[in-house]
Amino acid sequence: MPLPRERLEGMEARHLAESARAERDKLRDYALTALQCVAWCALGLLLVGWSLHTTDATYGRIAFFGGLALGNGGWIFTVLAAYRRGEQRGDW
Repeated sequence: MPLPRERLEGMEARHLAESARAERDKLRDYALTALQCVAWCALGLLLVGWSLHTTDATYGRIAFFGGLALGNGGWIFTVLAAYRRGEQRGDW
């Protein structure tokens, strides 16, 4: 037995609203992930730049390798977390 037309139209409207909300949330997550990646890269570059500026070799090495670790590790962690959230949402 088919469903009444009003009920089908209500279900369709609800589905379209949920789909639009999911797309908006996905876009917001992508934008936040991109901003976090840029922030991690900027922090890494700041530390590498400071390592070139400092006159103490020990602090320079600490800042240089810390900048490499924070810059690369930070954006990798951010992208992997975004991938995990996308899998939970059902993006891929």
